[in-house]
Amino acid sequence: MSLIAGGAPLPLILDAIVRGVEADHPDMVCSILLLDASGQHLLHGAAPNLPAVYTQAIDGVAIGPSAGSCGTAAYTGRRIVVADIQTDPLWDAFKHLARDAGLASCWSEPILGAGNRLLGTFAMYHRTVREPTADDLGDILAAAHLAAIAIERKEALDALAISQVRAERATADAQVLSRDFETLFTVSQDLLSIVDADGILINLNPSWETVLGYPQGRLIGTSFFDLLHPDDVESAVAVSPRLQVSGEAHYSVTRCRCADGTYKHIEFRVRASDHRVFCVGRDVTEHIQAEADLRAAKAEAEAANRAKSDFLANMSHEVRTPLNGVIGIVDALARTELSSAQREMVTLIQGSGSTLERLVSDFLDVSKVEAGRLELEIREFDLEEVLRGVLEIARIRADAKGLAFRVDYGPTARGLLQGDSVRIRQILDNLLSNAVKFTSDGEVSVRIEVLEGATPDDPTGLSVEVRDTGVGFDSTTATPFERFSQTDKTITRRFGGTGLGLTIVKALVEAMGGEIHAESQPGAGAVFSIVIPLARSLTLADYDQRLGRSLAPGPVNDVLGGIDTDRPLRILLAEDNPTNQKVVDLLLAPFGVELTIVENGELAVQAFTENPFDLVLMDMQMPVMDGLAATQAIRDYERNSPERARVPIAMLSANAMEHHRLAAAKAGADLHIAKPVTALALLAGIEHALATTPRDEAPVSNSA
Repeated sequence: MSLIAGGAPLPLILDAIVRGVEADHPDMVCSILLLDASGQHLLHGAAPNLPAVYTQAIDGVAIGPSAGSCGTAAYTGRRIVVADIQTDPLWDAFKHLARDAGLASCWSEPILGAGNRLLGTFAMYHRTVREPTADDLGDILAAAHLAAIAIERKEALDALAISQVRAERATADAQVLSRDFETLFTVSQDLLSIVDADGILINLNPSWETVLGYPQGRLIGTSFFDLLHPDDVESAVAVSPRLQVSGEAHYSVTRCRCADGTYKHIEFRVRASDHRVFCVGRDVTEHIQAEADLRAAKAEAEAANRAKSDFLANMSHEVRTPLNGVIGIVDALARTELSSAQREMVTLIQGSGSTLERLVSDFLDVSKVEAGRLELEIREFDLEEVLRGVLEIARIRADAKGLAFRVDYGPTARGLLQGDSVRIRQILDNLLSNAVKFTSDGEVSVRIEVLEGATPDDPTGLSVEVRDTGVGFDSTTATPFERFSQTDKTITRRFGGTGLGLTIVKALVEAMGGEIHAESQPGAGAVFSIVIPLARSLTLADYDQRLGRSLAPGPVNDVLGGIDTDRPLRILLAEDNPTNQKVVDLLLAPFGVELTIVENGELAVQAFTENPFDLVLMDMQMPVMDGLAATQAIRDYERNSPERARVPIAMLSANAMEHHRLAAAKAGADLHIAKPVTALALLAGIEHALATTPRDEAPVSNSA
């Protein structure tokens, strides 16, 4: 400090620092390396007792993550302790130098100036393998601080040549630093203080007044614990004895009382030495408040998201219920004799109803994607049966526009697979709908393959490629999978749509662990390809030999006709909405079904216990007793009535969310049919429910 105050040359000061530390540690040699102007290398500063060959070899060493103790300390900005140079990978490039110089261990401290600016490193070398003691670490830290003072003062003095004002300021700062080391407190915005073993404040810097509002002199001599919030005193007092024993730094956040009586959160870093505790505090009140605000905002957002999901579920039910009436009645009307004008109007209504139903489903799916609540139902399915209906609908759409439609199956694209068949149909339907919609002339083609793994019966995934000759888009700049996005704003006006279809497709594919890609050029059509990992549940050889593969439902008019009964099919319908009652009645009337209608779940249970039925169609939401409770009651009745066989139950519901389907299955329903219900969906659902009922559990007097 005397040399610094006296304006001695920097090399002399650094040499004195090194010799001073070595005097206290005769078994060690020390060095100071300085950061060069580029900030990439370390240059010789002082090392009076290191071998000259070693000093010359490391002069100009590049800093880095594995550059010995000093180069690594400069790179990381933290102390590096290497107890055994010959075994530590940080020294791989310098082991021979250390061995030749007789150096076994090295501890290096980065020399940091104001604002943690790297100035160089201070190193202590030992000729034996060893770890540093607490005193060693204290000395190396003190030496680095002194070196920092000297280096920064040298920089300040060098600046005198540029500006006399700056020179006077640097000289004044140097004089202050040389008079009293404690004046370093004044340059810190943190709360710096020294406390004795009893917690009495010995010294503190002006930041205490800036942050807490107390004049410096008012707090000196008072107890540090008196400033703490009463709830934080006990933990702070408990830490004090441990600090004196361990000598380790301790971190904590405590509340300190301000001069105006309010409290601020202060993050303290404290360390004890020689029966004193050195404290560095930082005001983190705003940070903690920001975290609290963030947590509150997150909770509010989650609550809003739950409310949105509940709202969407309710809206789904409210929209689908009247929509079911519209679509169902129009579907039944279309099966009657109509004039050409009437049939045209019915067809338009059917198309609009189908579009509206699709929009409702798309918005629900997008909401589930955003909430991270998109769930999959993994079940066994027959690939050809699952895709047949989607492909046939796409063919009809293509024929209506005068487009060629081609489907190519790969040689192994068949069999029983494990996956969510409903979502796979949805993916293909969206891709085909887009292809047909955006193609005015030409062709839409589909290529379906099952990619095999190491053996023919070890598939790696389902591959689907949809290709069209439509309007296309620039795949290098467009984002077709972004929600509410269409590549050209005129697309919406020309072709309609919400821009949600491909967003849903991408989310579904990725939820299944698959990938989707798009290639296109404006005016040259588009190609969408997906690969979804699936597993076979039956080998191809066994699948091809299995009997009874022709289980796919036939045309609508043949569905119920294919069920072998010696009497009319007896169906119990539980539905509180008169319009929906009429819809089901109209759809089933042409098949001679014996339909019993009740308006709530309680009446459904009563009717079931009093009369035999082949099938129950159960609405989910009804007054008195809802469909879930009624289904559970029917299943309980069956378990307690051995003479009554299990009857299939199909749940009709405007609640289309995944948890509604799961709730229906848990209650005992065999099938969930989402509203609005079309003739095809209703009849296919009835056939499926009856066909999947085991023969030995089939209703008495019904061979179906």
